[in-house]
Amino acid sequence: MGPVHSTKKISPLLLYMMLMLSIGISNHVLLIPVLLETAKRDAWAGVTAAILPMIVWVGVLHVIIRKVGHRHMGEWLRQHYGKAARLILIVLAVVYFSVTSFISLADTVMWTNVTYLPRTPKLVISLIFMLVCFFAARAGIRAIAITSGLLLPGVVLLGYFVASANLQYKDYSLLAPLFTHGYAPAAKAMAYTSGGLFELVLILFMGHHVSSAFRTRSLIVLAIILVGLTVGPVTGSIALFGPFEAADQRYPAFEQWRMVTLGKFVSHLDFFSIYQWISGSFIRVSLMLFLIPDVLGMKKRRSRSFLLAGLSAGLVGVTMLPISDVVLLYFLSNWYFPGISVLNIVFGLLLLVLSLLPAARRKEKA
Repeated sequence: MGPVHSTKKISPLLLYMMLMLSIGISNHVLLIPVLLETAKRDAWAGVTAAILPMIVWVGVLHVIIRKVGHRHMGEWLRQHYGKAARLILIVLAVVYFSVTSFISLADTVMWTNVTYLPRTPKLVISLIFMLVCFFAARAGIRAIAITSGLLLPGVVLLGYFVASANLQYKDYSLLAPLFTHGYAPAAKAMAYTSGGLFELVLILFMGHHVSSAFRTRSLIVLAIILVGLTVGPVTGSIALFGPFEAADQRYPAFEQWRMVTLGKFVSHLDFFSIYQWISGSFIRVSLMLFLIPDVLGMKKRRSRSFLLAGLSAGLVGVTMLPISDVVLLYFLSNWYFPGISVLNIVFGLLLLVLSLLPAARRKEKA
């Protein structure tokens, strides 16, 4: 008999809020430094252009969702194409979720240690953070989704606050001129952004936990919001610091918080960024942890708990490796985002082809 939480469904709205936090923190924290380093001033143009492939991607997801419905993706593959197809999907998905969890945890621990807890050992930060994520993943997707619904409004309000509070310092004329080094930098920025936003493919792995049908209009709105969550900080960083200074910063979104002042006597409000950062990272790591036993089809609560505990311990152990910030940023730019882009596209196109095959076979028989 499966755990109680496995029978509880979540609404599409809660799923979208969960994805906004998960993908949003990735685009704010992991992606923006890569974009600014790669494309400098042209980064915001490349990010804006990413809305076009995103709409196409929503169309791809719509076709797959209509075919699969609310069935478990692994079980659907096993029933239609056998165990081999299911095994390939599981291996790719587990690698995807594990690497994403590690990158999010490593970057969060590094930022925490550098900015506001410099004397706290990384092991302590990592252990405490992973302990909370373990219990969230163990509680199930409904608990993670409800927590997202509680955390997201505060994250959004603080985002608008930091954007408006820094208007006095921003010079939007720094966003031009564009394409002074050709179109290649903007094209790379669009590719990086699209690859990160293609994480919407996660919807396919969570459809069986959703209580009602997905609407294409809602998915398009979600895609536009996610692009906006990336355009805002990129344009803000360039307008505040200039394209070259912004490109040299490791955490441009955090640096924007350090500029905030209210009048002459209220400053140092960057502690609000901790709420935003930890909220997003917590939801992202918890969700990835939950999805690993879920895609494996593990139903016994004890088995899931043992696997989650092992994964959490393994992530803490890997985070303790002597990986410098420079090496991590190099890995993000040259391996993680290109790799995750390819993997997302492979997932989407492979499932699209498989979802269309049965219809083709019926047509042939007719």
